[in-house]
Amino acid sequence: MNKRFKNKFMISLIILILFVGAVILYAKEEGIVGRTQKNRKGCTCHGETPSSNLIVTISGPDTIQSGEAVKFWISVSESSMEAAGINISASEGELTPTSKDLKKIKGELTHSSPKKLSSGKTTFEFLYTSLQSNSEQIIYASVNTVDLNSKKTGDIWNHAPAKKVFIIDSNK
Repeated sequence: MNKRFKNKFMISLIILILFVGAVILYAKEEGIVGRTQKNRKGCTCHGETPSSNLIVTISGPDTIQSGEAVKFWISVSESSMEAAGINISASEGELTPTSKDLKKIKGELTHSSPKKLSSGKTTFEFLYTSLQSNSEQIIYASVNTVDLNSKKTGDIWNHAPAKKVFIIDSNK
């Protein structure tokens, strides 16, 4: 190979690597799915193991009628971070965002951008609809909190305890 071709190849390769890296970074800032306990994963890009310093809870009714869209909340509490990201999934049923801070990807919900914490807390709200009656369904959530320094070091994540919801027949 001549020197000129090698230089063009190296410059093209560097540009490609920078472009791919920017796309990956951008995509993750706008949310990622497949990271809940439903998938037996976690937000491992923000640390190898979950942190008990990050408190995540799922609130909502324990029993709902099939076909009924019901509001649920994910509460996040961590005093040392600036913002939070989230992934919400369900064993079955439909998840629907109720505000612009969540979006749907592949049937799961994730954050549209990191959501600022206020006094170390924030809440994500969504609707859950189950079409299957006389069953127990599970809602899962994993949250990461970040210091917004554009580095993955120092960020933490945790799973919410799974929320079991019993679905009753709406025709009774």
